[in-house]
Amino acid sequence: MSEDFYPVLSPDRALRSPEAATQGEVLDKSAYRDLYELASEAGLPYFARLNGQGEVELYLVFESVDAFVEQTRDAVSVEFKTYQGKLLGVIWTLSDPLQPLGFPLTFDIRQAEQRGMALKMLEQPRTFLHYLAYEGGELTHIYSEAISFSTAEVERTREMIRSLFEGRSEAIPQEAQVREEETLSIPALSLPDAVLAEEGLAFVFRYRRMVEAHGAEGAQHLLMSTVRQAVWVMRRHARSEVRESSFTVWVAERGELLELIVTPGLSDLFEVVHMSEDEANPFSRFLLTLPEYVETKEVSPLRLGAFPFLRYENGALYQLELDERVQEHLRVLFVKAFPGMPVPYE
Repeated sequence: MSEDFYPVLSPDRALRSPEAATQGEVLDKSAYRDLYELASEAGLPYFARLNGQGEVELYLVFESVDAFVEQTRDAVSVEFKTYQGKLLGVIWTLSDPLQPLGFPLTFDIRQAEQRGMALKMLEQPRTFLHYLAYEGGELTHIYSEAISFSTAEVERTREMIRSLFEGRSEAIPQEAQVREEETLSIPALSLPDAVLAEEGLAFVFRYRRMVEAHGAEGAQHLLMSTVRQAVWVMRRHARSEVRESSFTVWVAERGELLELIVTPGLSDLFEVVHMSEDEANPFSRFLLTLPEYVETKEVSPLRLGAFPFLRYENGALYQLELDERVQEHLRVLFVKAFPGMPVPYE
């Protein structure tokens, strides 16, 4: 069991890491090709990496040096939690209790490489955190610092990893688990008509197959927890415009299929030259991993007869209250938008 629990990692000896000589300098695109791929093409605002010496490094990528100054104050720390069967290493860069800012790194303990990286990070005497800025197609090395973990934190986190590895999530202390935050409820009719008429991005799933695999309640929980995980990441995104965005999540059932729609589609937030939107958009990042996923397409939720059930505004998530008045109002909006077409809100 110990050999399985502690996998052997194979570092790429050709990889280079930022160092004292590169601080304040633009990193060479050829020498640091993998960092450019992760930070620009994949658009990852934070990630863990196994360097050429077999050590785990952490990276935070900011949209500018000014953003780094605004979003990083006091002593930076890493806190380990669990969420949905995975280990989270949350890099806290703001200690303000009213506006904490953390960047959650996810380690799927069931995958040998990710489990190995999490264990290696605990065992190495120090872990370097590199701060980068990506502007105008160039990566600048802003600063690097070393983080270490206490003996108690190492032992506590190692036990969390073992519990996840052995499928004993119930053994993990409650204080180490990320809990679903209580969501405030607001009337769906409080949303402006312009918001309800927005078009967006639909994620299509074979819902009947999902229900057969997990049961009706299990399927609903799986979808909702995946959506909330995406929202959780957006709340802590490195870019302020992502954290301060607003969007609505809708649902529509069509026969054996179910569509989750996000309006607006958020392409303006994640559309960067040479970057894969699917890898950068948190909804795509998590929803596309579900085995019942079929496709993603641009749609009008009104046209599908969808109902809004979540609203996100400036970091706050609201549950939308639905009743017959909401259905009637959506019917009126549909008739205005699609005159002469069959009304799905009857």
